[in-house]
Amino acid sequence: MVLRLGIIGTNWITNQFVDAAVETGEYEMVGVYSRTVDKAKSFGEPYGATVFETDLETYAQHPELDVIYVASPNSLHFEQALTLMKAGKHVIVEKPMFSNPKEWETAVKTAKDNNVFLFEAARHIHEENFNIVKEEIKNIENL
Repeated sequence: MVLRLGIIGTNWITNQFVDAAVETGEYEMVGVYSRTVDKAKSFGEPYGATVFETDLETYAQHPELDVIYVASPNSLHFEQALTLMKAGKHVIVEKPMFSNPKEWETAVKTAKDNNVFLFEAARHIHEENFNIVKEEIKNIENL
């Protein structure tokens, strides 16, 4: 099964994410939410996207979208993720995911209530440097 991917945010990190997602063969790029349709189309058309929206509620309701990658300004992550999850979309949020533990708790509850997955895009946990630091922390006394 190929997941139909939508994105929020049209910056360089979104390009990297979409390139990697499509490369896996597990995702098909379908939709782009942006402040203007022109910007959404200029980002999405090279990937074959066909859904272009400027209204978040309308975007969230698109039946053609399974999972949304959120790479908007950090202050928008929480509200956008909630809107998407309430519409039944799986959500991957660029780091930092949210601003505080209360937002995290609310988001986790919303994901559970709507039977969707919520992920933070945190690639660093899979890099060798992260593993080295994790092991070294174990050696620090009084931690």
